[in-house]
Amino acid sequence: MGVRDEIGFLTIHQRYADRFFPGTSVLHTRARYILFVPWLFEDLAGLTGPAAMRAMRERERELAGRLKDAGESQVIGGRVFPQPSSQPPSTVYWNALAVWGILRRRLDGRTISRAQAHRLLKSAGTAMDDDGQPLVSFDPPFVPLPKRPENWRSGHISLQLTTEEATFLRERLGQLRSNGGHEASLLARLVRTETVAPDGMWATETREIAGPDKSALARAHQAAHLAGVGRAVYDALLERIVETDDKRETSTRHRDHLTAVVEDHGSLAVKLDVGALEADIGALPTKLRAVLTTTKDWVASKSQNPAPLFDVYAAAEARKGPRARLAVTPHGRARRLEWSSDEHGLAGPLHYRWEQVSMLLNDLAGAQ
Repeated sequence: MGVRDEIGFLTIHQRYADRFFPGTSVLHTRARYILFVPWLFEDLAGLTGPAAMRAMRERERELAGRLKDAGESQVIGGRVFPQPSSQPPSTVYWNALAVWGILRRRLDGRTISRAQAHRLLKSAGTAMDDDGQPLVSFDPPFVPLPKRPENWRSGHISLQLTTEEATFLRERLGQLRSNGGHEASLLARLVRTETVAPDGMWATETREIAGPDKSALARAHQAAHLAGVGRAVYDALLERIVETDDKRETSTRHRDHLTAVVEDHGSLAVKLDVGALEADIGALPTKLRAVLTTTKDWVASKSQNPAPLFDVYAAAEARKGPRARLAVTPHGRARRLEWSSDEHGLAGPLHYRWEQVSMLLNDLAGAQ
């Protein structure tokens, strides 16, 4: 699930997630896709341009169908099969391939594009070695990969990693640094344990593994809860303006939820040192910083009324222009007409891609 970003909390979510879990994405599902993608590219060596794009689209569509037939869960494109996915594995995992050191970078340090990868593989043609593996010429886009399963091209295939594949991925992931620094990232430290994922991102086991990131992890926890309160404040303010300014009947669902969110998350949220957070992940946009500090002060005041926060929240949302819902303008009113209190999901804390990280760790631990 993605992160709602009316006010800008996605900035915090992305920066901490990139620090702790480089290369990950909310669109990631199962670990074996990180190998499926380069295998598919190498299979199509010899094709470039539109022909390569069409062939890749069809191979990814076929793969989704085979995995779905095998009863696998978290299949990318499984829900729309037999139609091709609009976000296929080669799109979803391309950045991870680069960050995790499986896709080689260009001489200037930039990431090789998918079109460039096809061109780099062209000289290899369709020649195969004695083991049925494609022969890749000098300067291939991908590092040497584990061997493909025997049923790679047809028949039953699963998302179950082999031991060889898991070892390959651990070697790559275990080297990941935090924000390009010298210290191992939290993801690298978790991978090195060679065990299933801890019970949660804030579990004692995770904190003990975090090493030099332990303090940053604690601040990320506080920020997650403060952002959860902030998202609930936004929803409550929106519900209120629909009722008071637009003169439309609406439930008190989100205003009631705000009370519960403050009760559940407020005590941790008020502990956040915003300056220390910026030392962790860089300076925040001015209006987002104002939202954090004023929301923190509001929670500490024990107020039950979020109305005093309206101006700072409206100012932060104004970056969205005519799409801003809190704006006291015709555009704002039109956007609010599209919004339904009962259909809008209830706010919660940031998750920093922990669900995807947990699945990755569990897939590695479950290799056979």
